[in-house]
Amino acid sequence: MFIVSPTAYAAAADLVHYLRGDLSPQQLAHFIHVYSRVIHNPCLSSSVHTLAGKMMFNLIETVVAKDTPGDAAKVLTTLMETCVDRLESLAAVLDEVQQRLERRKNEETETGNFFMVEKARPVASAVYAAEDPDNVLSGDYPNYSFFIIPTKVMPEFRLLFRTFAHGLRVCLGALKKIDAPVLDGSLMLRLFETCIRCMSLYDADPREGSEPMEMLVGALLEINPHIFQEVWTLKVDFFFQTAQKRPHILQICQALFSREPTSAILVSVILRHLIQNLPQLGEYDDPTAVITIRLFKMAFGTIAMFPQHNEPILASHLSQLITECFPLAAKATKPTNYYHLLRGLFRAIGGGGGRFELLYKEVLPLLPEMLENLNKQLLVSDGYSRDMLVELCLTVPLRLTHLLPHLSYLMKPLVLALRGGPELVAQGLRTLELCIDNLTPDFLDPTLNTVLRELMEALQSHLKPLPANHHNAHTTLRILGKLGGRNRRLLEKDSDLKYHHVSDPAQVFVSFGAGAKGLDLGSVTSVAVKVLKRHTSPYRQQAFDFLQGTVATLLNNVRVSPLPSSCLTPVAGLTWA
Repeated sequence: MFIVSPTAYAAAADLVHYLRGDLSPQQLAHFIHVYSRVIHNPCLSSSVHTLAGKMMFNLIETVVAKDTPGDAAKVLTTLMETCVDRLESLAAVLDEVQQRLERRKNEETETGNFFMVEKARPVASAVYAAEDPDNVLSGDYPNYSFFIIPTKVMPEFRLLFRTFAHGLRVCLGALKKIDAPVLDGSLMLRLFETCIRCMSLYDADPREGSEPMEMLVGALLEINPHIFQEVWTLKVDFFFQTAQKRPHILQICQALFSREPTSAILVSVILRHLIQNLPQLGEYDDPTAVITIRLFKMAFGTIAMFPQHNEPILASHLSQLITECFPLAAKATKPTNYYHLLRGLFRAIGGGGGRFELLYKEVLPLLPEMLENLNKQLLVSDGYSRDMLVELCLTVPLRLTHLLPHLSYLMKPLVLALRGGPELVAQGLRTLELCIDNLTPDFLDPTLNTVLRELMEALQSHLKPLPANHHNAHTTLRILGKLGGRNRRLLEKDSDLKYHHVSDPAQVFVSFGAGAKGLDLGSVTSVAVKVLKRHTSPYRQQAFDFLQGTVATLLNNVRVSPLPSSCLTPVAGLTWA
């Protein structure tokens, strides 16, 4: 078999590069055809494949300049198909290595030698299987290093992928420049899926994958909007599943969200997919939930960048999103996932400064039910969940005029916010000051009176010198000044005193034979007093007898006879002291 030396391919590539201006369109097409076969030759190393790719991509501008648009489109389309085929073979190798890695991780023993098996394979895996099996990456699995891609090959694969990703973007730009016919959607589907699969090359250091992802974004920006929509509609679930393993690929979405030609299309596709899977959000594991909520927030954030295009899209989903979150959260294993989602939504709408009229119109009919649900869940929650519910109550994305009929729903969350963490305290103080500044005392005072004591105590807790938060203290003083002495109406109310024991709890000592044990009388005495106050209770006599015996025991502090049989049933071995 005749094999050409890699040095010969490099020399020929240099010659074509310098003479490309003097070559005819037929000669250019012939060289592209020859080197297209080179990149599929498994006997050559990845560095030679990269060299062949660079040579072909350097000829694109010359082909466009010298050939007719129709013939140039055929050559470039064929070049794209060849490159996608090569990347698919690379992705297949990476997938197979990853699968074997996972199987070996889960199995303690495995018969056979992986290196010998791979060495016998005749296709792309021969590129790395022919390397020295001892010169390999240890990665995160040092015990299984003999079947991971060798150190020398992994950088070559990264360079190969980066080169082809750049070349595909150049091809698409050239096809757009000559007004070539719209590319087949199946080719773009393969291109998108293959590039996403090849991102596994950057699992060790995701930062290195930023440049290839930018190239992929540039390629997607060059295709027809209808093809773009078809690609994402069919591959959004694949993208989401891959993002769970490699969160760094969300940079692709972020970049496309920020571009006006693709933003509205991608927002529509992403929101539709996420809302369809909304019932699973409360059951996802933490990494999957983080990815889902991050995608939601990225989609919500686009309304500030391109409100004219993206606000109607979000408005069409808003009602369903809000109404489904509350019942799902009530029965979910992890309800806080839904609270994170709603918080991101409320912040995105509220950050618009009152300019999202379409969104306000969608939220307004849902306001009474939404506030009622939030307050109900607030009663049965605690800790972090309660803090999130409080924040949701205080950040409902509507103007104050819309909240006035339902202001009573905000009083309890307001008090809890002033007793919460730093962010909640700041939010609570802003909300209270906003109400005082914009509402008359005749309207506001009756609503505040329902929680006046708790509110004043919460405000008083922030009137502390350094090292306490001085900003909160200054804000609290300003609020008390704006109240104009109305807070002193609290003096007319009975003091809310808290009783604390100043002595040891009352006990009676009982002996079970081995020794005396103290029996606390406090809780039992409280129950007996409550029973005695109930005129219809059939146990009033027993309660009175118990209290009488207890008082006699505590006052005399001497040995007393057992309580009457009407109060307690005698127990064998039990004596009173």
